[in-house]
Amino acid sequence: MEILLDELVKLSRLENHMIQIKPRKNSLKETISEAVSQVFMKAREKNIEICVYMEKDAEIMHDRKWTVEALVNILANAVKYSEPMTTVNVRISYLPTAVLIEVEDEGIGIPEDELHDIFKRFYRGNRARRLVKEGAGVGLYLARNIIEQQGGTIVAKRKSVRGTVFKITFPV
Repeated sequence: MEILLDELVKLSRLENHMIQIKPRKNSLKETISEAVSQVFMKAREKNIEICVYMEKDAEIMHDRKWTVEALVNILANAVKYSEPMTTVNVRISYLPTAVLIEVEDEGIGIPEDELHDIFKRFYRGNRARRLVKEGAGVGLYLARNIIEQQGGTIVAKRKSVRGTVFKITFPV
């Protein structure tokens, strides 16, 4: 219940512009490492491995605190909706005008007809509600807002077998 209240307070503050996102040049590697470390124990409890593929570090404009918050929400969902003994992969690629962060899980997946709804406030998919009781449907909404306020984008793609890939871009 405490986690839910914390998420709702953050959401309210963000929507009412009480939280100021202030992008600065920060190490992407440090941001990714901090986000992974915050979900590591939950992943470990389920024997889920989190693998990060990053050839080199880059200093990109982002608000480290709030970008970590967004990534933690995405990674926590990947762990929450994945079976034990699976893997969550985080891949970072450098494109000419953006950095691409992909978070790929082997979870329950998101039905095609729900992909456009998952970033809505308080939305939880039908299977997600049945399989996992905790959650209020604010994590992905909050993540999208944080990313978009920094000039980034986020989309989710259904994998052909099982799982989901979240693709996040930040301008360079």
